[in-house]
Amino acid sequence: MTQELKEQILGNLVQAIEFLRECKGISELIPEVRMNIAYALPNAKSVADIAAIPGRITTYSGTIHVYSYPAFGASDHLARALLEVQKYDASIRAVINFKYTPEFYHWLQTYCQGEHLTMVLVDRAEEPHEASSIDGQSMPWKIKKGIGLAQNKVPDIIGENEALGKEPLFKLFGQSATDVAKKLVKIANAWIERI
Repeated sequence: MTQELKEQILGNLVQAIEFLRECKGISELIPEVRMNIAYALPNAKSVADIAAIPGRITTYSGTIHVYSYPAFGASDHLARALLEVQKYDASIRAVINFKYTPEFYHWLQTYCQGEHLTMVLVDRAEEPHEASSIDGQSMPWKIKKGIGLAQNKVPDIIGENEALGKEPLFKLFGQSATDVAKKLVKIANAWIERI
């Protein structure tokens, strides 16, 4: 059963990439650190239980490029975010990261209200030294802070502003890779059409 479930997760990730590829505006939302999408097995216990895109998703001439098939253990950053989120809500099994700018953040606030999505912004300046200075402690702090800002529920989107040596980003959470990809495609299309 686990092998069949793993194959379903990998197939769902391939499908999610296709949704992203078909969206003209998605390349505008790819951050400097590139984009990734991660999808966890139910009750994931480690990074090895979470599939993502090796080498991440990049952009060239306005189109996205993916150079590897999804694989388990391919993301550390997003996998750790999912492992933390699952401590609060086991139904949240997927996440995708995307670009943060102040202008986009302000627009996204209004968009989320209209779409009944919960978005919070974690201020990295508030991160305690014991979280930022110890490897692996920053992610638990950011997720706990984000959930606290959302009245103790996992928000749809957690933003984090710039910090020393850290690019500001958004993370969008959902129940599957296609779920988060479809939500991000809808956001990208609305962002492009806003003018």
